[in-house]
Amino acid sequence: MDVDGVAEVRRRLAAIPLEQRRRAAAYSPDLAQIWDVIAENLSEGKLVRPAILLAVANAVGTREDQHEAVLELAVAVEMLHHAFLLHDDVIDHDVVRRGRPNLIARIGEELTAPDATEAERRAVGEAAGILAGDLVLSQAHQCLARLHTSQAVRLRLLDLLQETLQHSIAGELADVGFSRQSLRPSLDDVLAMSQSKTGAYTVRLPLLWALIVIEADVPDGLEDFAAALGLAFQLQDDLLGLFGDPELVGKDPVSDIREGKYTAVMAHASDSPQWAEISTYLGSADLTADDGAHVLALLEASGARRAVEQDLSDALERALRLAGESGPLAQVLHALVLALTERRS
Repeated sequence: MDVDGVAEVRRRLAAIPLEQRRRAAAYSPDLAQIWDVIAENLSEGKLVRPAILLAVANAVGTREDQHEAVLELAVAVEMLHHAFLLHDDVIDHDVVRRGRPNLIARIGEELTAPDATEAERRAVGEAAGILAGDLVLSQAHQCLARLHTSQAVRLRLLDLLQETLQHSIAGELADVGFSRQSLRPSLDDVLAMSQSKTGAYTVRLPLLWALIVIEADVPDGLEDFAAALGLAFQLQDDLLGLFGDPELVGKDPVSDIREGKYTAVMAHASDSPQWAEISTYLGSADLTADDGAHVLALLEASGARRAVEQDLSDALERALRLAGESGPLAQVLHALVLALTERRS
């Protein structure tokens, strides 16, 4: 989406780690290196969540004295997203992000001796990933602490942030549990996990933050719209992660299989004749590219891909219907749904 204000948000996202690096360099060259990697990663973001927030605020209209707070909130929601990515890579033991070595791989290499073992490099890199995620999350809170707004509005924004963190962490915890237990979760459990893990902070948070900071009313049905679009976003992520163009998605197409991710695709496949074979590969750390291609073929044959594509279509259709019932926000919410349907990465 082409949204007014996104370029300014990108400029601010570039400035924050530069300032933090300057401060860190005075007492920790290692920490300065971490901020260098954070700066690079922030510069490459698609800014989906800031765009949602800005689009809604622009559609409703902001007073001149609210404009700065809207921009800072857009920065904060991207900082929150980046903190989650850093922590996700640690949880999933990933060393690639957007098709290149991630912070874990780079810092693990840069801050260890040349003769360090792979395990030693991984330990240092994952520790850095946790700490970097904490730093970036603290920056999101800093943005809220410094907002030019009333104390009542600030407290509402902070309460929603805390609520969102609880939802997202609960979803991530369920995701980890699903991939490491012998009992298969139901499709409903997987969809609920997807909604909590991603939908809460990708759609609901920026929508509601935008309305809270400009002191606008929340239309009836907006929560339902956010739930539908948030679910659609995660289902699309699941499909792109397995079947998308690796060059566009920026990840190994079989990494979710290797990590044992029990997504909606797997939940649908679990009732198929192909599941007995698929399950033998799920969570296999030494899964080869050929093995992965075979599993993808089995998932196609099982009908799981088609089923999730239908789930995605249903969620988008529901979001479109709810967008049309949202009064003054109908046009911008409709545009958000259409933008998601065109997403390829």
